[in-house]
Amino acid sequence: MSDEIPVRPEDFEEVGLDPDALFDATMGRRDFLLNTAKLTAAAAAAGPFFLAAEQAQAARAASTGGDPIATTVINAATQNFKGTNLTRISEAGLQALEPKNFSGPLWKQMVGGNVSVVEAPFPQIFTKSVTEHIAKSGTLDVIDASPAWIPDFADRGVIMPVDDLVAKYKIGATFNDLQPLYRALAKYKDQTWGFFADGDVWNLYYRKDIFGNPKLQKAYKAKFKRPLRVPRTWDEFNETAAFITDQMAPKVYGAGEGRALGNPGNQFYFFQTFRAFGGHLYDPATMKALVNNPIGIKAMNSIMGELKASEPGINKLDFVSSWVLWLQGKTAMIYAWPPTGRISENYAQRDKAFAFLPKSKVVGKVGYALMPNRNGEHAGSFVQTVSADSKNAEAAFLYNAWITSPSVSLQVVMLPYTLRDPYRISHYKSAKYRSLWPGAKNYLISLAQAANYAVIDPIMTGSADYANAMDRGMTGIYAGKDVKSGLDGIAKEWDAITKRLGQDRIRASYAEFLKLPGATSKNTIAALGKAVKIT
Repeated sequence: MSDEIPVRPEDFEEVGLDPDALFDATMGRRDFLLNTAKLTAAAAAAGPFFLAAEQAQAARAASTGGDPIATTVINAATQNFKGTNLTRISEAGLQALEPKNFSGPLWKQMVGGNVSVVEAPFPQIFTKSVTEHIAKSGTLDVIDASPAWIPDFADRGVIMPVDDLVAKYKIGATFNDLQPLYRALAKYKDQTWGFFADGDVWNLYYRKDIFGNPKLQKAYKAKFKRPLRVPRTWDEFNETAAFITDQMAPKVYGAGEGRALGNPGNQFYFFQTFRAFGGHLYDPATMKALVNNPIGIKAMNSIMGELKASEPGINKLDFVSSWVLWLQGKTAMIYAWPPTGRISENYAQRDKAFAFLPKSKVVGKVGYALMPNRNGEHAGSFVQTVSADSKNAEAAFLYNAWITSPSVSLQVVMLPYTLRDPYRISHYKSAKYRSLWPGAKNYLISLAQAANYAVIDPIMTGSADYANAMDRGMTGIYAGKDVKSGLDGIAKEWDAITKRLGQDRIRASYAEFLKLPGATSKNTIAALGKAVKIT
């Protein structure tokens, strides 16, 4: 071990290694700790680049004995596929930085082959993967697939099942550490189609200083005859958001979610609110769309009430713009993907990749809570899959198994610039992650709890088509179309999609979806008695 390796004893403990076993005759504990102290001081100046090096070293340690899964797949790849090149398609932008800057270079150092990255906007990952499959080009090896696409990809033969390879390498234990919500999201028709890789569950983020403001508390109690608190229902959310806006706008608005078409997609907002109210998307017998029923109208009116308490023009802003408003201190509550917790504390902004976001003005002021009505959307996320046309399928499988293994994936979700979020029980419990900022422990506990109650995107045939129709229809409602007629139009378009794709085919696919935890508010992980309690 040389002075230049930026590691600490606790780094090895984090991946299950005994630090004492790593000291040789040329360096004792005292020298090691002395050199580490110097490196730690250097880290303060070096910032995220040092952090990435530290995490890379921890990933190497995990792959050489610290993590049995990571070690198994790296040994197999080195012995059988050394020098094999892989091509991975990832979402353009920040998502692509991880394979380009972290797992790709590490894989090359340990196995010898390049990991080339093809970037595409999120919806185009789907279309490009299907197009390459139809052409039988074999140009893709690893596909970052949304769970919602798994049925279409599997039925079309775009991706391959991995159960036989999991058994061959005896790495089935990798699934045991997943939060239970995520264990089923890579499965379809009793087969496993990849490795889950991104916990995209929504939480409510709120300003502790605003909710703790004595003047606001007094005014709220005088008006509503009860104490001001973090909202627990959607009615309370809209009421509280409107109150804060009335009291503090234009300096601060009660809420603020960017709703521009396709950024990120309004279907996410509808799905989680509709199902939090107990809604079902289709009649399972006829597959007639139910999004325009009284529950759908209630959900959409709730969404419209929220918009009234938000920054004017919020319906035309993309989601990144709503992040900017939040970081500038102009929003009291935001519900969003897990990176919100990291950017609120300036953890992500230390990397130049996040230069598009301003420095946070809410550091130390942010609290975490379950979504109103508890059922937050698990929106998007990724499963690492293997293209069925890959000429290097087994090597691609090993790469996927390695990057999602417990210890290596921990390093990935801690990278300042990545958008991959915690999804393993060991992630939530990680002492290292919990030390990243003062409130990180509560943040991780809240993510685990949110997954217990989460509802998931519809994972079924035609999911992308249904989602796009919902996104377009909601944008029309924001622009002034009547709620009922707008939802009627969405339902009509959904029925047309079902007819085009085949009613029996869609019925069977929807029936499979309903078996998944989180398909409705009645079969969440918590409702099924499988909730994970993290302390």
